[in-house]
Amino acid sequence: MQELMVREEYNQYPEIISYGKDNPSVHSPYSEIDIFFYQTRETLQDIDTFRNFLKNAESRFRGSKEYKAYKSYLMSMGINRCQEFGNITEEDASIELHHNILGLFDICLLITYHTINTVGRISTFDLIQLLIQEHYNNRVGVTFLSKTAHQVYTADPEGYIPPEMTFGKWWELLAEYKYGITYEIANKVIKYIKKYQDHFPMSINLPQQEQILSFAEFNEYGTPIENIGPLPGDRELDYENIMPSQGIEFQGF
Repeated sequence: MQELMVREEYNQYPEIISYGKDNPSVHSPYSEIDIFFYQTRETLQDIDTFRNFLKNAESRFRGSKEYKAYKSYLMSMGINRCQEFGNITEEDASIELHHNILGLFDICLLITYHTINTVGRISTFDLIQLLIQEHYNNRVGVTFLSKTAHQVYTADPEGYIPPEMTFGKWWELLAEYKYGITYEIANKVIKYIKKYQDHFPMSINLPQQEQILSFAEFNEYGTPIENIGPLPGDRELDYENIMPSQGIEFQGF
């Protein structure tokens, strides 16, 4: 409380900047919408606002030095050629990083939804830092494609790269952010597992279709948490603080 009083005391633009209780905001008499530092379930009710929040974080992450360092790290491990046309390397053409199974926008949605349902709020800075963290922890499914191949796969919703050509333990990302799984995300993962079920090594403990769908159902409709089984690699959370979406609509993104 004392900290808030100090902030307000030195606030030279009280008609524009408001520190609020725990979420600073900027407002203008010429705009009907205030800009909040933290995004919550309430501030993201508008679909366009939510999409813009995710797109902004995605763009900033792609332009970060950490993202460039991550791509350099993968190439230093020998992952430096197109997985569609194996004879093309970074010396022959532009090689781009492709997010397989779940696109980067899907991952932004997964992390944001999970954080809001467990913590209650998230900022652009939080989301970007979590994206960096999960890429560095190798929990994101990625591969390299030449520019042309990348455009083809990105434009095709059914365009998946086989597991043996994909780097990253993406199933651990699902377990880590299970309270962010939507039906759209669940369907993408299930399609991939079904398509390549004979390609996965026996040592990988993949989630089952029922497990993935049960979390999607809970997150969107509030199915009782005790009816949901754990995902492989699951960690315990305080279930009393987990809340379903209560009106946030993600369909059509």
